[in-house]
Amino acid sequence: MRRIFCLALALLLFIPSPAVSAGHNTNGDDTITGGVIFGGAKISANASGAVEVPFSELPGIAEDFTATWCDNCVYVEHALHNVSVDTGTEVLYYHRNNDVEDPFGSDSGDSWWQRRYGPGIPPTVVFNGDELRSGSLPGDESLDDEFTAKVVRNFDIGNGDSQFIWALENNNTTGAFAWSLQYNSTHSTFADSAGVQSWLVVLEDSAYFPEGGNGLEDYPNVVIDVIDLGTESEGLYNLTLPSAWDDDDITLMLIHELIPLPPGTDSETAQPGDSSDESGFLPSITLMATLSVVAIAAFSRR
Repeated sequence: MRRIFCLALALLLFIPSPAVSAGHNTNGDDTITGGVIFGGAKISANASGAVEVPFSELPGIAEDFTATWCDNCVYVEHALHNVSVDTGTEVLYYHRNNDVEDPFGSDSGDSWWQRRYGPGIPPTVVFNGDELRSGSLPGDESLDDEFTAKVVRNFDIGNGDSQFIWALENNNTTGAFAWSLQYNSTHSTFADSAGVQSWLVVLEDSAYFPEGGNGLEDYPNVVIDVIDLGTESEGLYNLTLPSAWDDDDITLMLIHELIPLPPGTDSETAQPGDSSDESGFLPSITLMATLSVVAIAAFSRR
């Protein structure tokens, strides 16, 4: 098994990046027209490795739109930190782009937020991609309790796995990312959607910026890039790692987005029948066949 895994890592470096498809649009107000977000499997980009997470063990995902000058954002971020510690929730921080007082924004992060949630106004938090909460004032309960209730709300996606291999080249700046999403397309959650779109989120674990007006100084899980991997259930992507703000702490996270059906669409004809309930690391015939072809070609050139 170890030999097969090492061979797979080596083979990935020969495979070109796939074409990716565009996502769907949001309506520009506080109504979320994008589907549920799930996933959250992640790995440090500093070394090659593999990750497989069954659906039953996937963390909740909270996305926070913030800024280094935003005082009110501090209360929200403290609450999100507590919720993350208590529940294992993965928190992604999207910073305002093209902001002279905040150096952490990115074009792809801004595009992701505006497409799904409309114009970003810090602080705004979205839980599992389908519930938006603006502002920092608590309601009838503390922010910690409110955020916990929102992020742990269960949605049924049946049985399956979110899994990937990351193969870092010797230059430590480029590598290949291979992913596979195993799910049951006949399950009601997937059958009532137009498909699943996968995304690679590139994060910096912690960025030190003492010039920030809100006094936090250390800003965690900063979204550096959001890469569209397309709507196939598996694929490969060649990645050049972005530069970190400081240190060497880039993390790669795989997330999946349910694509809503267009109004009036029949769910029985909209969902392509390309999925499986079977577990196991990258088991699909298509991907394994691709690796086999590449192996033959690689060894024939020796």
